[in-house]
Amino acid sequence: MSEEIEEDALEPNNALYGTGVTGMFSDSMSHRYISFLAVAAGVTVSQMSWLRAGESLSRNILQLLWGRLIDRYGKKWFIVLGRFLNGVLLGVLIFVQTPIWMMAVIIGIAVCWSIVAPAWSSLQGDYTTYTTRGSVIGKIGALSQVGGLTAMVVAFFISINQVGETTPESFTLILAAAAVMSIVSGVLGLFTEEKPPSRSDSSLNFSVILGDHRFMRYLLINVVYGVSMAFAWPLFPFIIVDKLNLKIWQIAAFSICSSGSSMISLRYIGRLMDRIGRRPIIVFSRVSMAAAPIFYVFATSWVHIAIADIILGLGMAAWMSSGPTYVIDLAPMDMRATYLAANTAVFGVAAFFGNLASGYITENFLAVGGTMQGIHAGLLISAALRFLTGLLYLKIFETYSPEE
Repeated sequence: MSEEIEEDALEPNNALYGTGVTGMFSDSMSHRYISFLAVAAGVTVSQMSWLRAGESLSRNILQLLWGRLIDRYGKKWFIVLGRFLNGVLLGVLIFVQTPIWMMAVIIGIAVCWSIVAPAWSSLQGDYTTYTTRGSVIGKIGALSQVGGLTAMVVAFFISINQVGETTPESFTLILAAAAVMSIVSGVLGLFTEEKPPSRSDSSLNFSVILGDHRFMRYLLINVVYGVSMAFAWPLFPFIIVDKLNLKIWQIAAFSICSSGSSMISLRYIGRLMDRIGRRPIIVFSRVSMAAAPIFYVFATSWVHIAIADIILGLGMAAWMSSGPTYVIDLAPMDMRATYLAANTAVFGVAAFFGNLASGYITENFLAVGGTMQGIHAGLLISAALRFLTGLLYLKIFETYSPEE
């Protein structure tokens, strides 16, 4: 690790933070509301499972291609491209009404995210050294989360006077704000600094990844956990829209709890990783996700969802800090984006099957007493799977020792 310890790091600047803040604003708006928009447009449980499966596959598997290109040609231009296209498609989504076309555009948005994600994660690595990686990535994440919190506050005030049922038109201003901020993030990305790319002409070499036994163990556990994690994803929106009949302002209100919880804890979690190591934080981030499905099953108001989102915010902060940090620790310097992409691609394939299994099992086996009873049963199954498979991360290798 001596090479990593002596590695020079770029100095974070306002352009970097601005790219993160505006990008998180857009992502928080779109990711929080797109599934609810689909339900309001008439998407069924079965269609939702296919939509979430298609999103997972598009969002993650394509990162293998983008990751290698990013390592070869640089990061910021891919951030600019992905953010701009994402903004355009979010704008298009305002005018789409039918479920099938809406699903197609949403999957296109997932493709845009697949361009941005490995580039952004790899770019953050340029600003770190081995001994500061957790705290620096935590700081960038915490400041970026200000954008997520601001997005939910804006959504709250946009929708506070909403009357009547939630319809696709209820999301117009939300989508417009997300589209504009995504494009702004792309513009700011032009002014970020990055380390020179490797400019290697070699193709993606899977033998390097397959020969890294520490990384392969992590990937295999991610496959198992990805199926468990995704099992609940198609079911959450139906609790919010069909069972609790929440307004957009209520969704924004409990989302503020999640964003605030993440923002406050990210800095502390990053520093903690640089003191105690990566594995304890990774285990906590995965196991804590089991709480959300349980809260959703027994929720009778948006306040219960808000409590769940506070816990979820802590877990997501730990996930956002520990995941990229752990993979960057393992990756050769000229393959960071490739490693990050391989990790998310594997998780995406697992999530694809988890989403499909959720929809099929819920509709064909669990919903015999009614659709909502089937959704409740599916969420409880997911909670148990998340907890048990989360414990498997105790078996990953620790990449950081404070004494090094």
